[in-house]
Amino acid sequence: MYKNICDLENLYNSFRRAQLDNHYKRKVCVFAFSLEENINRLHWELSNNRYAPQPYTYFVLHDPKTRNIAAPAFRDRVVQHSLVEEIQPLFEKQFIYDSYACRVDKGTHLAASRLKKFLMASRSIYDKETPIFALQCDIRKFFKSISWDILLEIIEKTIPCPQTYELIHKIMTTHNHNPRSTTLSTSQSSLFEPQDIMQVSGINTNKRIGLPIGNLTSQLFANIYLNELDHFVKDRLKLRWYGRYMDDFYILHTDKKFLREMSNEINNFLNQKLALSLHPHKLTVKNVKDGVPFVGYLIFYDHILIRGNTLLRMRRNWRDNQKQLENGSLQEEDLLASKAAILGHLKHADSYGLIKSLFE
Repeated sequence: MYKNICDLENLYNSFRRAQLDNHYKRKVCVFAFSLEENINRLHWELSNNRYAPQPYTYFVLHDPKTRNIAAPAFRDRVVQHSLVEEIQPLFEKQFIYDSYACRVDKGTHLAASRLKKFLMASRSIYDKETPIFALQCDIRKFFKSISWDILLEIIEKTIPCPQTYELIHKIMTTHNHNPRSTTLSTSQSSLFEPQDIMQVSGINTNKRIGLPIGNLTSQLFANIYLNELDHFVKDRLKLRWYGRYMDDFYILHTDKKFLREMSNEINNFLNQKLALSLHPHKLTVKNVKDGVPFVGYLIFYDHILIRGNTLLRMRRNWRDNQKQLENGSLQEEDLLASKAAILGHLKHADSYGLIKSLFE
């Protein structure tokens, strides 16, 4: 396993994946300028157990929530791609079907259509007079609260290779900051010089908790961590209509009181097994006749709408892009790419009139 991660061809392929959509960023161009030398250097460091992650660059992203991002050096992102490519298939076999975030052939669109199918199924089983309720939960400060020790213990059960496990441990627990951060070309983020890594990134090295949002590995590690919750809900609680996208999840049932009891069971499990807790202000039990908000959509049994805040953000971004095109700060092909991205989200909802009003 570790030999595959270190392999020169795999590292080169990982570089190709890491540079997608980032071809012209400075750090990518610098790495690509001496590509052969840099790939060989990574190969040598990994093969001789001399590899160590470089300092992170920290910045704040406002889209739409405020998030503290820790961006790894590009060379470390190449290593993470090689690692994830090797170990992800082992964990994919363990994941339940209805976990949708950061997985091949999954994502928000499948998550929305799957919830619609669940609503249709519940309506077909029960008569129209029987109310169906949706319990929706969010985990409090999820990425900041993930325990390294619990996560490493879970990973160790699946990873048979000691060197691969040591690389995972190194990526997870090595956290330094880069005092000379480079400016990012986006109007939605702002850089700052971190004085306190724990305050900036949400990573607490003393308590050994927290994963950096900017790491590619963090997406996989988060799914591995909450896979324990998925199997608790499906195997122990035997709940049928359940789905999760990262730390947001829902359960459908006809009994409102039963759903409240299940939320307590789940919270106890999270506390005891994963050192997590449900966000008290983001726990709701509502009748599905008003629609279930999930992954940017408002989902009913017979149609799907775009959520209001998602639509407002799309309209604002589209207007800003048009203004940038008029003043020459945006190319026409970039505007068309933005339009394609918006259409890609809208076409999975019942939005014919909305598309006409937005673009025509």
